[in-house]
Amino acid sequence: MNDNITIKKNLLDHLGELGTVRINEPMSSYTTFKTGGPADILVIPRHAKLAGEVIRAAAGESIPVTVIGGGSNLLVGDRGVRGLVIVLCEKFSGPGRIGIGDDGLVYADAPVLKERFIDFVLEKGLGGVEFMTGIPGCIGGGIVMNAGTNLGSFIDVLVHVEYVDAAGQFHAMEVNRGMSDYRTFRIEKGTLILGGSFRLPISDDPHLLKQRIADILEDRRGKHPLEFPSAGSVFKNPAGHSSWQLVDGAGLKGKSIGGAMVSEKHTNFVINRGNASSKDIKTLIESIQETVLTRYAVSLETEIRMIGEF
Repeated sequence: MNDNITIKKNLLDHLGELGTVRINEPMSSYTTFKTGGPADILVIPRHAKLAGEVIRAAAGESIPVTVIGGGSNLLVGDRGVRGLVIVLCEKFSGPGRIGIGDDGLVYADAPVLKERFIDFVLEKGLGGVEFMTGIPGCIGGGIVMNAGTNLGSFIDVLVHVEYVDAAGQFHAMEVNRGMSDYRTFRIEKGTLILGGSFRLPISDDPHLLKQRIADILEDRRGKHPLEFPSAGSVFKNPAGHSSWQLVDGAGLKGKSIGGAMVSEKHTNFVINRGNASSKDIKTLIESIQETVLTRYAVSLETEIRMIGEF
């Protein structure tokens, strides 16, 4: 616990009414890298819309708030995260809401896992979700980073979002393509996504679509080092380049620092071989960036988000 963070009993009691509260909770349990030091206060709201109340409670005590989803695109510092961390992912909190409205749009709470979203869509005879296949994490995180593959991204199907601002106030907003860039959804700083509505096409052949998704998953299992903790693709693809080709061409396949290593299966993955620290991973990422810049005069920008104290 940081000395600058004082927890009042009435605050903890209030947070406990909103969800699960844990003090000095190791973040390694909430990231796919399996690294990260403790959060001063960690709160898992009972459902997404209670997150706004958590933010308002923290703001009333001038406690900084950090929001994470499934931890699949995240590197947390070894010294942890100061203030309060909100976790919005159903693998920690239980199922989020998902359904089809009278307008035909599919709505999902931010904590809904992408895998469950895909299964729901397929059961309803809809399509348009191939691009999500094999991408870990939750719907909220997918929206925030406009997640996707070469088959598409969230902005292709997202039409409406609900969110709370940094003061904990609720908002609803229509979405348009102008609000997105590659792996970015442009929305005001401090925003917490509560959920989104998606316009998805009726599938011409549901059986064929299910098979295609199964094939995509099988292909990803063959190409990605899923047997090791990682955060997926580390770097965005620079214009005109593939990050993995730059890393591979720079001779960095298999390069390691401490317990972190550039995957020999896919060089845009940095893996935790079992004993890596977040510092190992961060140092390796920075080394890759420096080497690629020196060799190719190309700057690699990270996809993964780094938070906390390293």
